[in-house]
Amino acid sequence: MLTQLRVKNYALIKDLVFEPGHTFNVITGETGAGKSILLGAMGLILGERTDSVAVKENEEKCIVEGFFDIDNNKLERWFEQNELDYSSDLIIRREILISGKSRVFINDTPAQLGQLKELGKFLIDIHSQHDNLDLFQKSFQFRILDSFAGIENEQVEYLVQFELLKKINRRISDLEESEKKGAEERDYKQYLFDELEAANLLEGELASLEEELLWLSNADQNFQTIATLKNQLSDSDSAVIDQLAIIRNQLNHVSKSDKRFEDLATKLGETYYTLQDISSEIDRLRQSTNADPERLEWVNQRLTLLHHLTTKHRNDNLIEKYNNLKFELEKYANLTEEINQVKIEKELIETKCNQKAHLVSKSRQSQSTYLEKQINSMIVELGMPGAKIKVEVSIKSNFELGTYGINDTNFLYSPASGKSFNPIQNIASGGEISRVMLVLKAILANKNVMPTIIFDEIDAGVSGEVAFKMGTMLKDMSKKMQLITITHLPQIASKGERHFYVYKKQINNSTVSDIRELDSDERVLEIAEMMGGKLYGNSILESAKQLLSN
Repeated sequence: MLTQLRVKNYALIKDLVFEPGHTFNVITGETGAGKSILLGAMGLILGERTDSVAVKENEEKCIVEGFFDIDNNKLERWFEQNELDYSSDLIIRREILISGKSRVFINDTPAQLGQLKELGKFLIDIHSQHDNLDLFQKSFQFRILDSFAGIENEQVEYLVQFELLKKINRRISDLEESEKKGAEERDYKQYLFDELEAANLLEGELASLEEELLWLSNADQNFQTIATLKNQLSDSDSAVIDQLAIIRNQLNHVSKSDKRFEDLATKLGETYYTLQDISSEIDRLRQSTNADPERLEWVNQRLTLLHHLTTKHRNDNLIEKYNNLKFELEKYANLTEEINQVKIEKELIETKCNQKAHLVSKSRQSQSTYLEKQINSMIVELGMPGAKIKVEVSIKSNFELGTYGINDTNFLYSPASGKSFNPIQNIASGGEISRVMLVLKAILANKNVMPTIIFDEIDAGVSGEVAFKMGTMLKDMSKKMQLITITHLPQIASKGERHFYVYKKQINNSTVSDIRELDSDERVLEIAEMMGGKLYGNSILESAKQLLSN
């Protein structure tokens, strides 16, 4: 509930304080006095956007503060989620600089404009004439129907599941698109993988085969050379090892009488034995150094294949390429598995959605007739005796799920008995729509949907006895909520518990708008002026007193 509104330097407002009561508050004033400006200021503390034009001329900034009693609003969790300090005495402050920049404070803590706009939805519902167009919107019609049926929470629960369903459908679509785009690429990679797998690759094979190719290609020549070496080292009459044995023996003999030659004799002996080892190793290698045309042909073919694969894959490390392809193919297999898993999850969510949608639909269908009856009984009181509203609730073909489950709805209107029903936007007049909207708002008020409603000329297009009944309806609404109504009709103004008057005044050669509460005598004069203009007579004055006493 709004307890106080303070406005400084906003448009024509210099310094204004508005303290509405907790029931029915009416605001009157001449056209252009500043009532719409007051509404604009209220919009600022509810998160509406503005610019530097809002700042009063010759001022640096405007400040709008709203004080609320939110003890019964159950907003503790919202404050916790937004990391803001909670207090049942809520203070909202909005500062707008001449540059157009804006600052928001919630309980003296800096906040975002989006947070303020979200919070404002829980505090005040401002209904102006253009909001009558809401009646034509499916969202508003479902809101009325669900509020009346008491299934708002069920609809919210359904919507949570439906959003999950949309999200998982997008996920499946993205995955399937990836699978589709990757089909050809996957087939090609599978072909490359199969080719490498068939090659039976071995680590380091290429270098090993190139080395083997070299000695196989030179096997005949090498065999002859090795045979010659073997002969020169140990097999000929003048073999190197035999000659070295003679030299070693001679040097050993010398070293016995001349110690200086001992080291040389030892080294020569080591050389002798090394040459013997070399000779033995040459002989061993000579036995394995045989020409093998079949092996040479196989090595050539194998190397040709490996070089072809290396060039084809542009990678010298074919085993690394093979492993990469294997990993990528596993990802494709995992993608298919992921799609199947997500589809299983979708089925579960879709089942929950359908169950909740059918329960909600059943409630809507069962309550729509009762809603019709209540609307039609109330519009009769507002001077529409022959008019009828029909709340049509239908089920979509194939039970297709949407934002509001499996239902579609339409508020149809018949202006008089015997007339056919048509969508209300097609045939209802502006005054009729205003009265229907008031009835619907009254129904919402009975459900305690909003703690405060502000009506800006909800009485457009009505007069006389209808206006009087409209005032009675508004007063009944205010028994369950705070109501602020801007009106030009005395029949409605007279029903207010508190009456505020918006006016212009001169301060230092500047015109400013202000508001003040009228006392009982001032109310009589204001009602009389609303009834008969500034030149009203005694009879109108008495009528004003009578109107206020009813």
